[in-house]
Amino acid sequence: MHLYRMTHRSRRRRHLSWLLLVVAHASCMDGAPSTGEARHVLEELSETSQVVTWTCTASPCPWGDSLANPAIAWPTSAEPTATRLGYTASPAPYLSADQANGATVSITSGTASLYAGAPAADSHRLLATLSAGQLYQVTGLASDEVLSVQSSAAFQYQVTPAPAPDPDVAALNSQTATWTCTDSPCPWGTTLTGHALAWAADAGAISKRLGYTVSPAIYLPASRANGTAIAIVTGQVGVYAGRPHDSVHRQIASLSAGQSFEVSGLSSGEVLSVQSDAPFSYRVQLCDPTDPTTGEDVVHAIAASWVCNIPACSGDPWTGAVINWPDWAAYPDNARAGFQSRSVFASDNTPLFPYMGRWAEGCEVTDVSGPVLIIEWQRGTDVWRETLLQPGQSHTIHLVPPEDGAMIETLDAVSSFSVSLKHCTPQALP
Repeated sequence: MHLYRMTHRSRRRRHLSWLLLVVAHASCMDGAPSTGEARHVLEELSETSQVVTWTCTASPCPWGDSLANPAIAWPTSAEPTATRLGYTASPAPYLSADQANGATVSITSGTASLYAGAPAADSHRLLATLSAGQLYQVTGLASDEVLSVQSSAAFQYQVTPAPAPDPDVAALNSQTATWTCTDSPCPWGTTLTGHALAWAADAGAISKRLGYTVSPAIYLPASRANGTAIAIVTGQVGVYAGRPHDSVHRQIASLSAGQSFEVSGLSSGEVLSVQSDAPFSYRVQLCDPTDPTTGEDVVHAIAASWVCNIPACSGDPWTGAVINWPDWAAYPDNARAGFQSRSVFASDNTPLFPYMGRWAEGCEVTDVSGPVLIIEWQRGTDVWRETLLQPGQSHTIHLVPPEDGAMIETLDAVSSFSVSLKHCTPQALP
């Protein structure tokens, strides 16, 4: 039995058992050169799995004194983690989120599964199960999580790290940003300052948050942020994401000089900022926000958990990914009864709003990357229609009475996908 996950329960909100289809995740930075001095610590790998042994060296050690199975043994230069739940693993199989996010794992022989979670968590969630010829780009890991790739038998693999900006592009210096209270609630006083990445004038960055106006504009919308590569040349930064009116933005990466990061997993309505307590320098390559095959804006899903939200419901959360909408245009829960009742949350427990209203009628969805599942249904019922798309395929939502809503999601346990959308203008719920 593997250490990465001792139990797994299907989320069972669909009546069909789907085959997990893992497809290459589209990147704005495909083919970008390596970065030289400002490069991701993780380097390209093409190796055979190693037998990793977990030995109890502390507590609680819930799975006995020792166990072993094949896994990716990450190079020491990537500073992998070797400890979990009282065990010390050799060689180290846990890669930190700042190295894992944006990396692509492909299996060239055998079968392996990708898992993610905090080192102290009782179980790690399944991201994907890959067979020979399949690959998966890791996205959406929280800053305190780690990635492992494991199997019950030997396998061969390739790992391509997250691409980074062109080293020939001149490094830029951070600017002093000033937040000035111009509205409400202004929870941090009248004014405050910090060091931040000031986005290019044509990037569409915004300057409003929680009643403050910040100068220069440091908040980059998700449509430009997803796929953008950031390399830190000097100093240290935190990379943050959230909605402008959220009281707290989650940290999605912590970068030091020589590290780079490709942004992914931001949902529609979220913004990205890069901030520090001290000056820093950086290189950045913005993502083209359009799908070259359609010319439409690309929207990236966000990893999601469906959590029991009433006393009559119990059991493990369902996991997957969704397209998130503004809180005034979509519902955060499915309004179903009993065990099937669920509310949807991001990995940091922020509520998500994936259940579209009647305005979903006529929305044209084109799959850009990953498997995409479109649900057309009557809210609160146990009856719906499903349409599964693969990259390049499209579907136009058409609600058949009494259907009054839809959702754009993916298969169980898949944590990322992207789509381009036409005629999908959110409208206020009645």
